[in-house]
Amino acid sequence: MQNKKETAKKVFLQVLEPFALGLLALLFILPTITVFNLSPITKQLAKLNILGVATENDITVSLVEGKHNIFTSEVFNKLESGYEYSVNINKREADSYSKPILKIENKNNEFKTLTFYGQTASNIKSNIYLKVGEDTYKLQDDKGFTYNQEIEFLPNDNAVIFLVVENFSNVQFTENFSMNISEKTAL
Repeated sequence: MQNKKETAKKVFLQVLEPFALGLLALLFILPTITVFNLSPITKQLAKLNILGVATENDITVSLVEGKHNIFTSEVFNKLESGYEYSVNINKREADSYSKPILKIENKNNEFKTLTFYGQTASNIKSNIYLKVGEDTYKLQDDKGFTYNQEIEFLPNDNAVIFLVVENFSNVQFTENFSMNISEKTAL
């Protein structure tokens, strides 16, 4: 009888022990899995669309690519504080030249304002403008003075920005134009 009890006890322990170890492992694994599963959800809350109202507060600036005889070697970089655009302006005859350079997308339900500051390395006695629709914004005049320009973009709207160079005499050399773009923040 004693022998049967011990045999039954050994069999019972052999069967029960793996289940007990499995339950013990689940005790530690389940909370860990729960934390990992919840983490991505909490990171995505900012982009949720609740009751049809998007919470994405983005304004996107992208380069409009294309070939042009006067404007070459375009470079566009996203920085921590905004964007940087540069282009070589080749030698040219006295005239006005323009090229679409940037596409702005305001994905917000509010007006957004971008600040543009651009200049050439040396004074080329040319007027340099940005053109958005029918509006022009002077960045550099023919005396070399530079101007900050603030352009307001409508909610949920797209706009294409043209770079315009106007000079009244021939320019016989290539030069570099660089421009910084940043979002104006509310005070």
